[in-house]
Order: sequence, then C-alpha cells, then structure tokens
Amino acid sequence: MRLLIIPFVLIVMGCTNNKGNDPSIDELTALARTSGDEISTLAQKTLGGQLKQAISEQGVTYAVEFCNVAALPILDSLEFAPNAILKRASLRVRNEKDEPTKVERVILEQYAQSLESGGDLSPVVEVLNEREILYAKPILLDSPVCLNCHGQAVSQVAPETLKSIQQLYPNDNALNHKMGDLRGIWSVTFDVAELTNYLKNIK
Repeated sequence: MRLLIIPFVLIVMGCTNNKGNDPSIDELTALARTSGDEISTLAQKTLGGQLKQAISEQGVTYAVEFCNVAALPILDSLEFAPNAILKRASLRVRNEKDEPTKVERVILEQYAQSLESGGDLSPVVEVLNEREILYAKPILLDSPVCLNCHGQAVSQVAPETLKSIQQLYPNDNALNHKMGDLRGIWSVTFDVAELTNYLKNIK
C-alpha cells in the first residue's frame, strides 16, 4: 500500500524542519513507522495474550465480558517511547469507541480493497497536519479462536456468547466474519513535537 502523505503539509513541515538541528520529515515518518510497528506488535501481543488466558480460565462467554471491561484499560496501560495515542478502528464496529475517523475510514477501505484484490497490506504512515503523524496497520482475523466471538451466529458463536454480545453491545456489527477477514486496524497517532524531541535526545 502506498505511503499516504499530504503534499501541502510536507512543504510546510519541510520549511520549518530546516531550522537548526530539527529532524527532517523523512526522519520523523521513519521513526513513526518503526515505533508504530513496535507499539502495535506490543498491543496485539498483550491484548491477545490476556484474552486467550481469559478464555482458557473461564470460557468464551466470559471473554466477551472481559473485552468489554478490560480491553481499553489494558491498551491504556501500555508504556512506550515516543509517546503516542493508540487505538483500534474498524468498519464493522463492536465497541462504539472503535469508530474510525475520516482518515482511518479511508485507510480501512483501502485495506479492504487490497485484501480483496490480493494487494499490499503493509502498514501506512500519513502526515495528518503540522502537529500529527498517523501510523496504521491492519488487523486480520487469523485465528479460529476469533470465530468464537466474531464468526457465524449460532453455528460458530454459541447462543450464550451471542446473548452476552447482544447485551453488552446492542449495536454490534462484528459478527459473521470468516478467517482472513479484515477485522480493523491498529491506529497510532504521534505528536510531531514528541517525535522531534525524541530524535534529538537519542542523537
């Protein structure tokens, strides 16, 4: 997938970043890509590990309740440098807090098209404005365990699990997935000033 960059923002940032020892826009986006990879991998590993533990200890239905209560606090508790805002976003939302922004929606739609056509699913980095850089990486439904909560109702999602989903997420739109589907993206928003300071401190 191509790198998404706003030309006007590049021009503005290119001018401002030529002063003193400020990093270039290329250095900032490279750092956002590297850090975004690390942050999203950590988030996936941490959340996935705790979810699997919840399933093994108390079953799939409990895992639905676990996600409802614990998923966001788990992500919020992660510490990484440089600092960033981490979230998930999806075109088929279960938790309304995962509703995509306009930019995230465009990226999700591009990933969906790429997945359908066998295209590139690499992470993307986009300069949003002079203050923010966005990193995004697709989340694919790649484990049969996921179908216990996101698969076909009744045939794959047990009635008691389905009931719990309907109670906790009355507007749920995340059922009837199949293996390999695009479940969403990891969205990591970096502050340009934070990236700049981080690069200056490690040089």
